[in-house]
Amino acid sequence: MISLRACIAFIALGLMVQTGWAAEDPEPIANPKLQILDLVYKVEDIGGKVMDLQLKETDTEIRIELAADVLFDFDKADIRREAQNALKQVGAIIKEKAKGTVRIEGHTDSKGSDGYNQKLSERRANSVRDWLVKNEGLKNVRFSTTGFGAKKPAVSNTKPDGADDPAGRQKNRRVEIVIGKKK
Repeated sequence: MISLRACIAFIALGLMVQTGWAAEDPEPIANPKLQILDLVYKVEDIGGKVMDLQLKETDTEIRIELAADVLFDFDKADIRREAQNALKQVGAIIKEKAKGTVRIEGHTDSKGSDGYNQKLSERRANSVRDWLVKNEGLKNVRFSTTGFGAKKPAVSNTKPDGADDPAGRQKNRRVEIVIGKKK
C-alpha cells in the first residue's frame, strides 16, 4: 500500500515532468546587482485605502477616516504606538493640503450610554489633534474637534433582524479628519 506522502510526491513529479519545469534550468543573471527600491509613497500618490487610512477626496475637501480600533485600545483615548505611521501620513496631507480649519470628528458605536459615548468620542478627537500638533509640528494649523458619540453611524449597528452587528459597530468606531483643500 502506498502512503499518502508518496502519492503526493508522485503527482508532483508527474506535474513537473509534464510542464517541463524539471527539465529547464533558469537563465543565469549576467551581472547581478543589488538594487534598493524606494517603497515609500505619499497617501495621495496611491489614493484610497492605505494601511489603516481611508481617503475620500472631493473638489473642496479631503476626508480621512481612521478606525478607532487602530488608533486606540478598547475604551481608551490614548494613541497606540501602532497608529503612529497612519497619523504621520495624515500629518503630511495636512501640511500639504490644509486651508483653513481642520476638523477632527470622533465617533463611537452604540454600545454604552449616550453621555459616555459622547465624552469618549470627544476625548479621542482631542487626542488625535494633540498627537498631530506635538509629533507633526502642526502648531500653526487651526483645528476644531467634535465628538459625535453614536449619533452619526457610518453603517447600522444592528443587522436587519435587529440582532447586534459587531462588524457594523466596528466601522462606526472611527475618527474622521476633514481638510479643506488649498486652491
